[in-house]
Amino acid sequence: MSEIFFTDNSEVPLPPDEVKIISLDAKPRPDGQRIAVIFEVTPFQVKPNIELRIEDESGNEHARLSVVEAIDRKMDFTMHLRGTDTSGKYILYARLFYADIDKYGAEEGEKAQSGQILKKASQNIDTRTLEIIIP
Repeated sequence: MSEIFFTDNSEVPLPPDEVKIISLDAKPRPDGQRIAVIFEVTPFQVKPNIELRIEDESGNEHARLSVVEAIDRKMDFTMHLRGTDTSGKYILYARLFYADIDKYGAEEGEKAQSGQILKKASQNIDTRTLEIIIP
């Protein structure tokens, strides 16, 4: 088990298949270019991976953020939107997952890109979506 320290003794770290997203919140900054994202998960025994992405209504990606083996349960980020005119409706997608990279590595003599290996190795545990409106 990894060394993970929580300040509240009443928090019982959970095994990977029981870890959940507790909360997801996002607020546009006044400039309309940045989104403040607050993310919280249950206590965990094994450090989870997190992927956040923001897409417009047409499914075009405007921002992406990845956390590999998170050490904190509560996190806040600032995500920067691509483009100049950012007004409109967006969807924030959050994914909590674990990945056994060693199990799904490239075979001997084979070249595999890291994205392909991660896609095979990923085990989604929890997902959330949130609508964001930028005036």
